[in-house]
Amino acid sequence: MSAVRAGALLGAGAALCAAVLLASCSAPAETAQSYPSRPIDYVVPFAAGGSTDIAARAAAEALSDELGTPVNVINKPGADQIIGVSSVRSAEADGYTLLADGAGSSSIQGSLPYVPYDWDDREFVARFAEGPHVYVVGGDAPYRDFAGVVAAAKADPENFTVGWIGGSSTSDYATLQFLAANGIDAARVQRVPFRSSGEVMRAVASGDIAFGVGGASSAFSLSESGELRPIALTGDQPVGALAGVPTTAELGHPELDMQYWVGVSAPPGLPAGLSTRLADAVTAIAEDRAVADRLDAVGLSPAVLTGEDLRAEIHSEKDRFASLSEQIGVAG
Repeated sequence: MSAVRAGALLGAGAALCAAVLLASCSAPAETAQSYPSRPIDYVVPFAAGGSTDIAARAAAEALSDELGTPVNVINKPGADQIIGVSSVRSAEADGYTLLADGAGSSSIQGSLPYVPYDWDDREFVARFAEGPHVYVVGGDAPYRDFAGVVAAAKADPENFTVGWIGGSSTSDYATLQFLAANGIDAARVQRVPFRSSGEVMRAVASGDIAFGVGGASSAFSLSESGELRPIALTGDQPVGALAGVPTTAELGHPELDMQYWVGVSAPPGLPAGLSTRLADAVTAIAEDRAVADRLDAVGLSPAVLTGEDLRAEIHSEKDRFASLSEQIGVAG
């Protein structure tokens, strides 16, 4: 090859590289103003039908309107929420893969020795709602109320079966609270494994287990049909869709106050501008009266917390769960 031709090729190559570099440099990175420009995946680390899934779907619908782009709920259950959380943590930190976060996928994981990542190494964007758990028995169960369930469990704990989501959800801690407060040895009852509170509710309704706990919304349809009998709501706030179901405070058990929350988190390294954009969107939907009504319809109330305030609250929550485990046995 002649020196002239070689020089020409090198020159052409250099020009091409320069053009590519110029094009890449001139393509602007996504900003808070341009975000979002395509659909967002909102990963739920539980199976469909549970309380977190129901709340996430209500939020996704509202966020789709607020952000002007589809927010698609994707269920990735399994391995004590590790599968769903891992899929989000390993995604690109561009705001298009988000996690329907809660205590079961954050603060509770801080006490699980087998979690393969730093549990708080993520961007906690915003919490938008919280609500109570519901204690349920089958519609045809021989016990009809809170006192009857306690008596049955005390009389024969070895044959008293409860739903269990691996010790990695607030529903499990609410179950442990119920047993401990009523003097029932958690080590003696039969804990039957399920992947979500929705599965627990269906198992109670079909008579496969005696007792279940889940976020209030997970019991709505089956209690309306009479297949489930809700016997109490944790805390002191009633739920409209479960009218007539007493709260644990009303029953003389204010210590049975386990709540669950649902929010949004993102992969570590999410740019601050995008985090703020998302937090503002979550705050906006939580303050919307129509969204508040939608949350109320699924047994939740708006409860916004964002950024570093949310991170601090989650760390405090982790300490509370650790203390509870020490008092009444590790939820494993």
